[in-house]
Amino acid sequence: MELLEKTIAQLRQQYGLAGGILVAVKEGKVLLKECFGQADVEKDRPVDSQTLFQIASCSKAFTTMVAGQLCDEGKMTWDTPVKELMPQFRMMDKYAEEHVTPRDMACHRTGLCRHDVMRTYVREDRADLVRRIAFFPPAFGFREKYSYQNQMYVALGYLCEQLTGKTWEELLWERIGKPLGMQMYFRGIDTIEDKNAAMPYGQKDGKLYRVPEVVGKASNPCGGLYTNLDSLERWIRMLANGGELDGQRLISLKGFAELIKPNVCILGRSAHPAELQKSYALGWITAVYKGHPIVFHSGSTNGFNSMVGFFPEENAAFALSVNTVDTPAYNCLKYLLCDLILDDLDEDYSFLIQAYQRSVNLGPDYTEEEKQYVPLFEEEAKKFVGRYYNPGYGVMEFVYQDGHLQLHYGLMDQPFDYLGNGKFVGFEVLDTRTYRANFNEDGNLWMRLSTDAVCPIFFERAN
Repeated sequence: MELLEKTIAQLRQQYGLAGGILVAVKEGKVLLKECFGQADVEKDRPVDSQTLFQIASCSKAFTTMVAGQLCDEGKMTWDTPVKELMPQFRMMDKYAEEHVTPRDMACHRTGLCRHDVMRTYVREDRADLVRRIAFFPPAFGFREKYSYQNQMYVALGYLCEQLTGKTWEELLWERIGKPLGMQMYFRGIDTIEDKNAAMPYGQKDGKLYRVPEVVGKASNPCGGLYTNLDSLERWIRMLANGGELDGQRLISLKGFAELIKPNVCILGRSAHPAELQKSYALGWITAVYKGHPIVFHSGSTNGFNSMVGFFPEENAAFALSVNTVDTPAYNCLKYLLCDLILDDLDEDYSFLIQAYQRSVNLGPDYTEEEKQYVPLFEEEAKKFVGRYYNPGYGVMEFVYQDGHLQLHYGLMDQPFDYLGNGKFVGFEVLDTRTYRANFNEDGNLWMRLSTDAVCPIFFERAN
């Protein structure tokens, strides 16, 4: 397809792009199915239809599909308080603790903001990760607004485990993968180095560089599935057909409708001006695109961007994944596939690249004050060097290294610049996260651990 080749070339010219997969289906027919580029740049290994890609948060829809199946079976409902289903569940906001439901977890309205950094510390023990939710301070009122929150999806997956006695990974394979004939591999359980898998890449000024694969199985229910193009085609055919494929129904019509019913409004504009009225359903975002209801979700993790979606009134669906971040590829290719489905292709999609350049900041969001670094000498650094403890986050350690304060925590090895008066800022390039640390006169620490963190986390000095 000439337009696709042109769009990929435009993306590569400005942002670099190792490789990718994409597919669109409508009324049971394949409109487009393509692999492009390299799965492994260093080995010059091409992408094919069996190459595994990490689909990141597109895994959330698999978690809600399993939960919806359990609702069909009477093991839970979307509106039963989680506390009744899982008595050990705890939150800092006690009203929320008593009233939060699986629906609240699945549509991101629990009042918590992101605490993703903590997931680099608790990587293997899912029960422990869920237990630590009890120590996350609320950023907003319960059910006040949409606030994307990965750990609540871990808790939802863990709830499914508690109700069935099987792991999330077993549930996905037995209830989705095997019936649909999909290949499934899981982060922290399966290795990708010895498989036909896409390797993860980042880009800077269009130049590709290899990045580490995200590891650890604890948080898989929010984004830990590897699969390939042939398998994604099976998944989206089922979605386009309302939960049924080849005469086999995965979930009831009522249950499927529940998965894509809007629950909470998402503020802000979409990447495309013709996509309006965004809301979050259950593992899916709903909107209206060029007058057509659309359901979709993106996924992003180290080295991978993915997008899966469908038009419920058109019996049509699409999926894509690329093994390069940070680029506008997954939005450009998404809307190209959508327009192919709607038979309304534009001549050029570079306007989405330009919109990305205008609206996306890949650098730190420092204030003018935070750009004024001062030297940090070893003698002064002694006041800050040490170990700090929070019951949810565990232990963080700061050391003095190469004239900076360096944070060692989980998979993080993060330098911080000194602003004076016990204040530090740091920026992590791959996740484009800005960190802020404020050491008090009493020796304790307050930290904001992501760009969108609206509530600082308190750490007590441990030594």
